[in-house]
Amino acid sequence: MMKRRFGGAVGALLTLAVLGCEGMPQEAAPPLEALGVAESPFTQVTSFGTNPGNLKMWKYVPANMPANAPLVVALHGCTQQASAYPNTGWSALADQLKFYVLYPEQLKENNTNICFNWFEPGDIARDQGEALSIKQMVDKMKADHSIDGRRVFVTGLSAGAAMTLVMAAAYPDVFAGAAPMAGVPYKCATSMNDAFTCMSPGVDKTATAWRDLVRNAYPSYTGPYPKISLWHGTSDYVVKNTNQTEALEQWTAVHGIDLTADVNDTVAGYPHKGYKDAAGNVLVETYAITSMGHGTPIDPATKFPGGTVACGTAGAFILDTDICSTWYVAKFFGLDNSDAVPPTVSLSAPANGATLSGTVLVTASATDNVGIAKVEFSIDNTLVGTDTASPFEYSWNTAAATNGAHTLVARAYDTAGNTSTSSTLSVTVTGGISDTTAPTVAITFPTAGSTVAGAIDIAATASDDTGVTKVEFLIDGAVVGQGVASLQAGPYTYNWNTTSYSTGVHNLQARAYDAAGNTAASATVAVTVDQNSVRFTERFSNAGPDNADWSITEWALDASDQTGVTGSQSILGSATPSFNTVTRTASVSVTLTSNPRLTYWRKLDLSGANTSASASFRVVVNNGTDNVVDSVTKSGVGTITEANWTQRADIDLSAYANRTVILKFIVTATDTGSTLTRAKAWVDSISVGPPSASADTTPPTVNVTAPANAATVSGTVDVTASASDTVGVNKVEFYIDGSLADTDTVAPYVFTWNTAGVANGSHSLMAKAYDAANNVSTDNDTSVTVSNTSGGTTTVTFSSIAADDGYVKANADGTSPAVGTITTPAVGKGTDGKLNRSIFSFDTSSLPDTATIMRASLKVTLSSSSGDPWADPAAGNTLTIDLKNGTFGAATMETTDYAAAATAAGVAELIKFTTGAQSSADFNASGLAAINKTGKTQARLQFKQNPSGTAYVFLTEGTGAVLTVEYK
Repeated sequence: MMKRRFGGAVGALLTLAVLGCEGMPQEAAPPLEALGVAESPFTQVTSFGTNPGNLKMWKYVPANMPANAPLVVALHGCTQQASAYPNTGWSALADQLKFYVLYPEQLKENNTNICFNWFEPGDIARDQGEALSIKQMVDKMKADHSIDGRRVFVTGLSAGAAMTLVMAAAYPDVFAGAAPMAGVPYKCATSMNDAFTCMSPGVDKTATAWRDLVRNAYPSYTGPYPKISLWHGTSDYVVKNTNQTEALEQWTAVHGIDLTADVNDTVAGYPHKGYKDAAGNVLVETYAITSMGHGTPIDPATKFPGGTVACGTAGAFILDTDICSTWYVAKFFGLDNSDAVPPTVSLSAPANGATLSGTVLVTASATDNVGIAKVEFSIDNTLVGTDTASPFEYSWNTAAATNGAHTLVARAYDTAGNTSTSSTLSVTVTGGISDTTAPTVAITFPTAGSTVAGAIDIAATASDDTGVTKVEFLIDGAVVGQGVASLQAGPYTYNWNTTSYSTGVHNLQARAYDAAGNTAASATVAVTVDQNSVRFTERFSNAGPDNADWSITEWALDASDQTGVTGSQSILGSATPSFNTVTRTASVSVTLTSNPRLTYWRKLDLSGANTSASASFRVVVNNGTDNVVDSVTKSGVGTITEANWTQRADIDLSAYANRTVILKFIVTATDTGSTLTRAKAWVDSISVGPPSASADTTPPTVNVTAPANAATVSGTVDVTASASDTVGVNKVEFYIDGSLADTDTVAPYVFTWNTAGVANGSHSLMAKAYDAANNVSTDNDTSVTVSNTSGGTTTVTFSSIAADDGYVKANADGTSPAVGTITTPAVGKGTDGKLNRSIFSFDTSSLPDTATIMRASLKVTLSSSSGDPWADPAAGNTLTIDLKNGTFGAATMETTDYAAAATAAGVAELIKFTTGAQSSADFNASGLAAINKTGKTQARLQFKQNPSGTAYVFLTEGTGAVLTVEYK
């Protein structure tokens, strides 16, 4: 049985789209026979029905299966085989929880990229094509095994995720739940061309329109629909995460529930929302996996609760993100029915409303009918600590927190993965950091002097040294609302309906707040509201066109109307060739303003009847192929249809600003072999006016270029990245194992990494690029192996002695030295005008007396900061390290430590870092000689250039400061 094969240029393009985020394709799995599948619970089933989709069937049957067990259908992504998808952990979890797993497999002759054909009408309808083949596989499993028909579920990745929602829509009588990983709404596309738009930037429909697509898949069905768990990475640029929002709208509407989240929490540090029906059942849920690209999230470092097997194996499109989607989906499906009772948890100290200073013990009590796995502690919604044994507690150094109000919460997990959250406590910190640095904020759209009309998006960027908590928008001095961070790193946006404001000048401002209550207002942006700046509007009223100069003799007025107003119309262009080419044109003369944008609504019906046929729709300014501003073309057999009206917004016509032009809407069809090809288009609600949103929504591109993926590195290496953007790259951030290591603002983008600061073994490298509009992209597909033990050397690490650590301060001339009053070491210039120097103490006596020290470095961790000492007094400031063989005076802090002579001065430097940890360069020879093999070694840190203003950093003592020594 053969199906149409998708290949050629379109197939190649789809391959690039699918591989664009994660880089390398999945390696082809070895033949299953080579894996010994004949004796494995993973086996092929060769006969399971008529199989109209021409798919393969594989099943996984754990040992000792009980009667009436559940079934999970797991659908692989593009470029994968069925044998790759068990790496997500489904087979291993099936062994533990006792359910069957069905793995359908796409064939290359059906799709060159081995994608399920989720965009082909013949494969996504009930009882047709691939959808029917998968349903027949389920029937075969039910015939061969004792399966509970009420507990059949489906999940999948990418194209498999899209097919997951196909199965949920087409067979709601078969499936009780569905969990797409990086998928798209059902019937988002019905052709390959539409598929690309659906994947990125996504398709926007109303919740009702999305719902109806599902309802019409099985119109006679009146029973319950599957519950849906939607997973998506926020940095997925292969299938944009706007699809998660659209799928949420679709399936909440299908279930008849609203879009207000009834559950709003974090799971393993990631945002999770649940949407309940009137009975309190969560029928739709979403997980937004922050900074993850395209793939299925797993957690190989964690075993399944109650079991001995880890959650999956990382690989291409199966991503280690420290959250086990397989487990949480299984829980959502109810497969872990051994324990459905959540734990109880409450914070027992400090007291609600307490005023705190110094180091405070935050304690929680937690109980469960089976057992508590862990308790997480969060401060101001940020996870700060985890305890796995009672008494559950976290030691909080409030001196490193900002003065003022803070919120505390505890979250308990039982051994089955059930969770519960304590009530929130509010406390006030004194004696902490006085954060007096206000955020920065600026309005990026509209620009000063612009003319605006209709509804527009005001956009602003904001940043702060401790974090932006909210951004308010003001119009003419009055707060009108808070901004929503529309992208991962901003900008903040507010939709302003200008029609309720008078014609004339209005002043826009944005105000940003940080966690300490500091605020800053942007510069005022004056814009002119003028609804008449929309110089051209056309609704095609009952009497015909509203504007003169139309030529629609080749098109016709049509009763189909985008607005739905009785008696109003649209225009319809129809080209049906008979062994020739037919072109139909509707045109109008339009006088354009400065910076003009075109917006209109359309419906299309383009169909090709043979391989040489084509059908197209174009919007053209004046004449010529170079003047096409919008177009859709269908070549060869197939259709492109838009069943509902689609808005095409803010098409840039600035190349023709301040001119009178002819705006043309054209349908063309060619068919040299039949009379069946057609090109039809409906057009309505045309307007030309000023832009309504920022033109720059395109993220930059970024790629880690060195070291190479899978490389082995040692010593000090340069991590480099390439980045580009249509407007310009503002900065590139470098991350080691998910922690920010450095930032570079100028190409070539590079970070010098002292690998001795991390343990030997595998480490992940990631780069993030930001453009001027704060669009962001991520490259996180590089892993390297650190090996610093070759050549007969030994590498050891020493954490600092927290009781000895601290800082001393003095005037710029060294007079009036004093010991710092906050336990957290500080470096820079404090609010008292004195310069701070931090001292860390290490017990290095375990080094062999005969050791020859080959290399050494110091890693420190940022606690908090005020101002930017790295750029004060001049950009490029660094921290410099002095070493003392022994201690500068006594082991603990004393005033003489400020100016005491070092055994070796300036042994290494640390470059700028604004979060996480940073390692120094390797110590010089005098620094190596200053390390004490028989007692303590102390390190004193200060800025190479003393800050001229108040600017300092707090560094974390204890495990936050690590001395790494390599010796032989």
